[in-house]
Amino acid sequence: MIIMVFAALICFEASKLRFGTPRQPGPAFLPLGYGILLFLIAAIFVIRSGMRKGTSGDPAGVLWHSLAWQRVPITLAALLVYALLLERLGYPFCTWVLMALLFWGKGVRRRSIAIIGGLVVSIVSYILFNDLLKVRLPSGWFGI
Repeated sequence: MIIMVFAALICFEASKLRFGTPRQPGPAFLPLGYGILLFLIAAIFVIRSGMRKGTSGDPAGVLWHSLAWQRVPITLAALLVYALLLERLGYPFCTWVLMALLFWGKGVRRRSIAIIGGLVVSIVSYILFNDLLKVRLPSGWFGI
């Protein structure tokens, strides 16, 4: 239900922008489309979970029971530090460190795999956004 409210808020805010056409989309085209899609997926999830028979106890309790809550504040802190250091240290380095930490926190047993995986994600996303999509990303001290 919360996701449905969030999706409705996305659609409402996107409706304030120019929609455009499929050939020449405006700034509201993607947010409105994603908001509608998110709302529909959330509605299907709510309907399916309401129709499920044989569930005992609190269905919300079952949903949240196995969640590792200690990872949530660590992830939020990592994202905050990432946002604060992005301009100074640059996109490639900050993304590499963030992705390595997220991979390692997700359960990758070997640190070398997390470090290499973070490096691969950082390089591929930098090439995708900077070179192919021509999005200017902060280069930081390294000037990459």
